[in-house]
Amino acid sequence: MAAGGQPVNGAARKPSSPLGLHRVVEPAGVLPQAAVRLDPDAPLHEDEVRVDVEHLNLDAASYRQLYEAHGGDGEAVREAVCRIVRERGKMHNPATGSGGMLIGTVAETGPRSPLGLKPGDRVASLVSLTLTPLTLTDGLRDWDGLSERVPARGHAVLFGRSIAAALPADLPDELSLAVLDVCGAPALTARTVADHTARTGVTPTVAVLGAAGKSGSLALAAARRAGARRLVGVVPDAAEEAALNRSRLADTVVRADARDAVALVERLADCGGPVDITVVCTDVPGCEHAAILATRDGGTVIFFSMATSFPTAALGAEGLRADVTMLIGNGYQPGHAEQALDLVRTDPGVRGLFDRRLRHEDASERAPAASPTLTSLDSVTHRPAAPTGKLGLDPQLVSRARELAVRAGRPVVDLTRSHTTVAVERASLRLAGLSGADAEGIPWANRLVDAVRDQVGLEHGVALPVWHALRTGAGRDLTDLAARATARDVSFRLPDGDEAAAAVRTARRAMAGGLAVIDARRQERERLLSRWDGARGPLVYLIVATGDIHEDIRQASAAARGGADVIAVIRSTGQSLLDYVPHGATREGYAGTYATQENFRLMRAALDEVSGELGRYVRLTNYASGLCMPEIAVLAGFERLDMMLNDSMYGILFRDINPVRTFVDQRFSRQLHARAGIVINTGEDNYLTTADAVQAAHTVTASQLLNEYFGKEAGLKDAQLGLGHAFEIDPDLPDSFRMELSHALLARELFPDAPLKWMPPTRHMTGDVFRGYLLNGFFNLAGALTRQDILLVGMMTEAVVTPFLSDRDLALQNVRYVREAAGALEEDFRPAPGGMIARRADQVLREAVDLLERICDRGLLDAIAEGTFGGMRRPVEGGRGRDGVAERAPDYRNPAIELLDSTSDSDCESEGADQP
Repeated sequence: MAAGGQPVNGAARKPSSPLGLHRVVEPAGVLPQAAVRLDPDAPLHEDEVRVDVEHLNLDAASYRQLYEAHGGDGEAVREAVCRIVRERGKMHNPATGSGGMLIGTVAETGPRSPLGLKPGDRVASLVSLTLTPLTLTDGLRDWDGLSERVPARGHAVLFGRSIAAALPADLPDELSLAVLDVCGAPALTARTVADHTARTGVTPTVAVLGAAGKSGSLALAAARRAGARRLVGVVPDAAEEAALNRSRLADTVVRADARDAVALVERLADCGGPVDITVVCTDVPGCEHAAILATRDGGTVIFFSMATSFPTAALGAEGLRADVTMLIGNGYQPGHAEQALDLVRTDPGVRGLFDRRLRHEDASERAPAASPTLTSLDSVTHRPAAPTGKLGLDPQLVSRARELAVRAGRPVVDLTRSHTTVAVERASLRLAGLSGADAEGIPWANRLVDAVRDQVGLEHGVALPVWHALRTGAGRDLTDLAARATARDVSFRLPDGDEAAAAVRTARRAMAGGLAVIDARRQERERLLSRWDGARGPLVYLIVATGDIHEDIRQASAAARGGADVIAVIRSTGQSLLDYVPHGATREGYAGTYATQENFRLMRAALDEVSGELGRYVRLTNYASGLCMPEIAVLAGFERLDMMLNDSMYGILFRDINPVRTFVDQRFSRQLHARAGIVINTGEDNYLTTADAVQAAHTVTASQLLNEYFGKEAGLKDAQLGLGHAFEIDPDLPDSFRMELSHALLARELFPDAPLKWMPPTRHMTGDVFRGYLLNGFFNLAGALTRQDILLVGMMTEAVVTPFLSDRDLALQNVRYVREAAGALEEDFRPAPGGMIARRADQVLREAVDLLERICDRGLLDAIAEGTFGGMRRPVEGGRGRDGVAERAPDYRNPAIELLDSTSDSDCESEGADQP
């Protein structure tokens, strides 16, 4: 390999450019997109990647132009595409200036390619075909010219600054390609909604033109997730109107021709008038003026349509005296592919619209009409996906399971968005800087929220009355105000108008300061992880629980030196039922240690010291559950905890905390964890301590799918979802170990990118320490065979005594032996197709789907009340903490929630989550 960027095979060519300048044939000196012709056949350069092409996906506007220019003659369309690629060395329609994207398999990578791809990877390009060198070798013989999706053979070249995404294993290729083709639209929509909220303090209204199309449906879903308060979908005909109404993506569906600006504005006037943000996703020209008139002064128009005339838009806005910001729909945003795929996985409305486009059961949907309409339907024929993974799971069944989990969970999310709790409001005050406690040990956050609730209620939130009081001189700061309120020296009232706006602005600055602290602590973790080598293999998770934080520190340090990667400090029994967070360092506790900010700080500092000594980062875990879940989440973010026990239903089932209280609190806490880069650990393993692990296996899978939806809806990434499951099958049952392997591998394949938390046997530990040690060895082996990420160390003295330090040492030896002896055995473990392990996994998944269907029919809250999970019956109006829940009033304001809602899909999307 010659220096200076010469080709891999040594041929003398132009020096390599990450921008692809060396591939430009004419005119010289321009970028590949502006070039008339590219050279796709020159030898590969050291920073390039060659992809063997499988399919092209033509841009909708480009395909429509070709189809209409050739009168619907598919053969002529095919020849036109071949001619363009042959003459230009790329697929760049000269009439529309657009191209599309491709999928294929990586054939060769240059040694200095920064794309992170390797030969054999199946990928989709996320840059336009208009700048991608392309050669076709099959004359497109397998394409009839009547659809945007083009079976093709040939090769393409990706530059150093190209973008490509690995095709996900859990979605059909056709669907992935359709989503990735437009993945820039939801990302920029979400960012624009977030920017508007941050700039104005008000969540925006959004209209999408072409709302039932690919980019349109994703834009609606992204706007909703980013916090938009009213969504209007504009569609051209009755069929798309019905489809969009069924999807429930838009609050209002308007049928109108988006090229008729006057008529569209009249229709919008009937449903609330102009909006703050308009997103143009149509595939025909002439929609520029309608989009501008649909947007109020000070608003934003995003043009994603390749049919947009930007001179028309600019001159039209000037002529209409429209004070709007106009954005060109950039197809790239950090994290855009992951965000779009997540939307289609988790939002059944989006998935339904995409599936509609992929089916095309009649010929009228397979090709555009002869005269242009505003529809943007793909013309891809759906093919059943082949079974995948070691278990041969049916991809359609997996998709169905996720769709049902979203359907079951969405009404609960809607409920959380319409309620608040005392814990959410207290956590918001803690974010704003309120800490400490009075002489009786009652936290100032409790005192202040209680005072506000007594005087003006909780339904408006505490931000309005508290910061109005501060602005009018009722206290020097939050602590002083809390003290005065406790002494009944403050009269709170609800401001309105300019006073309310000023109070919210001041509160937002204070709460944003708390989020900035959490951001800084996350960045600190990332620096430490890059400094100290991470753990190899599963993270070894070990518990300490003495009640005395200083003794916990000694035991945790010893455990880390003995090989533990994660230290979990068990909370004192009953803390989950305390409706306040104790303050300061504690030296007493029953079967655990109190979770306090000072205890977090002390343990974090001690583990940092040990991490430096060992040269590897030791993670710290605690519990964000119970009646103070959101507050503990704030404190965990402040003190750089790495994992938190945070299950959507554990408090309901096993602590009898009110279901509404729990779901409201857990959503806010998970938003905080997402922002902090914390990995949550869910509690499905607990179900198997009260229900049979064979008969109830499907409830674990169903709960994992629900936890995945709730987590992602709150902004958590896959790498932050430590979904729980356990080795709890009765070892006396025939084939018990094979069933354990089946259940564990099912979880692994359903959630391939989640750091699964694998829990050891407890229910069937009898006190026979020799048998227990053997069971734990089998547990460790199952974890190695199925690639479990977080492995809790099993104690052979479980159910006999609180473990001694010597017990922990022996347990760690067990883990180390199995881990080192097994090595990479997981890659050799492949259950027989159709064998007992595969059949059992299929059975559990199908039972989970059946259960989720029943839950959708009657509602998740009713299912919980009927004892579906863990055998515990918990009615929606019962349980502890119900009196701490309030339904939000129309003027409810909580800047912390607004900031987290608006930034979960934008500010943090490029950072990713800390890998376990």
